[in-house]
Amino acid sequence: MAEEYKNIEISDGVIKEIAIRSIGEFLGDVGSRVMKKIRKSLDVTRNPDDSLVIEFKIDVPYGEPIPEYVSKLTEKVKHDIEMMTSMRVESINVTVENVFEKEEEIEEEPEEGEEKQE
Repeated sequence: MAEEYKNIEISDGVIKEIAIRSIGEFLGDVGSRVMKKIRKSLDVTRNPDDSLVIEFKIDVPYGEPIPEYVSKLTEKVKHDIEMMTSMRVESINVTVENVFEKEEEIEEEPEEGEEKQE
């Protein structure tokens, strides 16, 4: 019966949204600015064999062992994408751009060009 539905096409936008939600679940309660930054950096590439390469940039909480933190995050993202799409994730490339104090994730600084709301 599953043979009848082999022509399902999953857009890169859907894959990107699954990855964003997976990252958000892993990070927990972070501000919208943090998620906006991740969304902007996230890229999905399809290989000729239809496997996926996911790339994004994140900031890591100070005190977290970076390799372990990123490994857990990439395992979650890979699992979620593969489970929901049945597509193979070949690799997930993460660039750690910064470390931050846990309190910093709550306080959102305005981005360049934006005014601080009070």
